[in-house]
Amino acid sequence: MLSKSIEKRPHFQDLQQQFTDYIRNPDQVTYAPVGEVSIEQRRLTTYQELFFNNIEGFFSQIFPVCADILGQERWLDIIREYLLKHRSRTPLFHELGEEFLAFLEAEFTPLTTDPDFILELAHYEWVELALKVSTEIGFSRVEMKQADLKNADLERAYKLSPVAWPLAYEWPVHQLSKAFQPAEKPAQTTTLLVYRSEKTNGDEVIEFMILAPLLYQFLMMLETSDSAQIAFESVAESYHLTTEQRQGFALQTIQELIDLNIIKVVI
Repeated sequence: MLSKSIEKRPHFQDLQQQFTDYIRNPDQVTYAPVGEVSIEQRRLTTYQELFFNNIEGFFSQIFPVCADILGQERWLDIIREYLLKHRSRTPLFHELGEEFLAFLEAEFTPLTTDPDFILELAHYEWVELALKVSTEIGFSRVEMKQADLKNADLERAYKLSPVAWPLAYEWPVHQLSKAFQPAEKPAQTTTLLVYRSEKTNGDEVIEFMILAPLLYQFLMMLETSDSAQIAFESVAESYHLTTEQRQGFALQTIQELIDLNIIKVVI
């Protein structure tokens, strides 16, 4: 059997690897490749600091509440830990937020003093950027048929806008702050809808609404049901509502969601 020859890595790649190892961990790694002209330490330090500050500044913009709650010293330690442990798979700057979430979920080593809600809070903060840069196209009132806008119809099927995301969290992520950090999870799940909305002047903004558990379940069922009526009935049984209450709530909810361009009739 012929064995495959192992190709030696080009020298310039060795230099790149040594340099990036130093950038990630300047306290433990020395950049002094054999046979190469040495680089003045002042220059290396300047580049390393610029790189770190650039990443830290970007993450602070995406996760400002996380950074504020953790405090400057702990936040910087976590950014350094991210650089040491995580290997990003994207060259796109706006996708680094998702890389940070992957780090928090699988590689991060929390201290006992770190809040338990950090991962969920980070996800909630990331959603705003994710919706801003999403290439998905939301529903426009200009494109929707007038018949679809006038009256809610429970017998019809609806679909959810691709830029409207129902979300469920164990922690009240929309309320967390430096001043409000509950020590224990509340009994009820926090259910929210975060969506991209187009204003009359053409500008797009990210908005959110708090969803009652019933409404959250309804939205999750809507696209897989043959009609809004079926979706609503499947989740309303445990709420002990009368038929009249169910009909009124469902019709009002459908119309409000249509008006907000969050759902539209399946043609």
